[in-house]
This record gives sequence, C-alpha cells and structure tokens, in this order.
Amino acid sequence: MKLQKNCGVDTLKMSDYGIKPEKFETLAKNVKDTMGGLFQCDRIEISIDDCIAIYRNSYK
Repeated sequence: MKLQKNCGVDTLKMSDYGIKPEKFETLAKNVKDTMGGLFQCDRIEISIDDCIAIYRNSYK
C-alpha cells in the first residue's frame, strides 16, 4: 500500500472504470491469451484461476 500511496494510485478502483466482478474470468483469459509470454517470466506458473483471485482480492 505504501508504494501505491507514494505513486498516487491508492484510491483507484476498478469499479470506477466499469469493471465488474462477473467479468474477471473474461479479463483473466484475455490477459493470458494476449500477454501470455509475460507470464513465462514469473517464478511460478499463474493460472487463470490465480488471475481471477488477484482481481477479486484487488477489487474495490
């Protein structure tokens, strides 16, 4: 949170941009399809379910 606050993004909310929880699966699949190569740089494999969980835990 400190980094987010220092960067001035701590008050941003996905809901302010029209993102709804029912779209998390679609977003996760899209990011894996379009940016899948970036996922290969992670130390562990991140599944679509992991991505959905990240969205859920980050949602405001």
